[in-house]
Amino acid sequence: MLDKRVLYFLAVVEEGSFSAAGKAYVITQSAISQQIAYLESELDVTLFDRSFYKPRLTKAGKTFYDFCTETLEKETTMLSDLREISRIEDRVLHIGITGPLEAVHLPNIIALYEEQYPEKIIKVTRTIFKSCVRQMLEGELDAVFGTIQDLESYAMIETTRMIEQQICLITSPNHPLGTQEAVSLKALADYPIITLSKKAYPDYYATLKHQIREEQIILNIVKYVDSMEELIRAVQLNQGIAWIGKEIIGHTDKVRVCPLAETYNSVPFGIGKRKRNQKTDIQDFIDLCQQYFNQLS
Repeated sequence: MLDKRVLYFLAVVEEGSFSAAGKAYVITQSAISQQIAYLESELDVTLFDRSFYKPRLTKAGKTFYDFCTETLEKETTMLSDLREISRIEDRVLHIGITGPLEAVHLPNIIALYEEQYPEKIIKVTRTIFKSCVRQMLEGELDAVFGTIQDLESYAMIETTRMIEQQICLITSPNHPLGTQEAVSLKALADYPIITLSKKAYPDYYATLKHQIREEQIILNIVKYVDSMEELIRAVQLNQGIAWIGKEIIGHTDKVRVCPLAETYNSVPFGIGKRKRNQKTDIQDFIDLCQQYFNQLS
């Protein structure tokens, strides 16, 4: 923004006198004269020839005037552009997703949201969980889908539960465990296991891991992966067996789903937003997500 002394300088030139510039800004002529004198001292040039009845620009003053009017024009254009960007940005919700569950349902949710709020726009970012959270805490995303355990590990995030994921075992189609009606944790000790990395999903298996420690089961974990898709693909290739939310498995995933015999095998899934997010639209989106998942249950 241009300094007020520059604006006073422009007013003197365009109004034709110090007194007229003072009237334009509702201050005294002496105050205008004093501010122009400060400006000349700071620039170390004389801007006006005061020997005439009305002040005239010196050559340096004319050059400075041309520069200031050009700068003021650019500033006006910039502010107009910024306001337009801000207006558009206020219409946009930035949503982060990390796995196939929300990827399956989000198109339906977006369609419902845009039907109710046609002036709004939703932009989706897909990456690993920690990256989504970082972007949200930095203000780049408005909300992130994920497990409640993972979301609640960050104090700055406010969470809303949507559904309970039932954790099950998945195997390749020909795996011997694939035909079991239910499988206990102890029965898995002899098989290679693929699991989600703590980097990608810090607390996805929190309850499961607690039970494993309680029962003192030693598992043969052969691979850590950073995404649900990678986990499913590794199982399809018979690189091992894995645990995952039953709701995540699609009809085309070509894996067998086996329930776990224990009764603790659920993970709450939901959405998180930054507690200081000032956008009022984000709560409308979260409420609609809740309504959508409630209709599915």
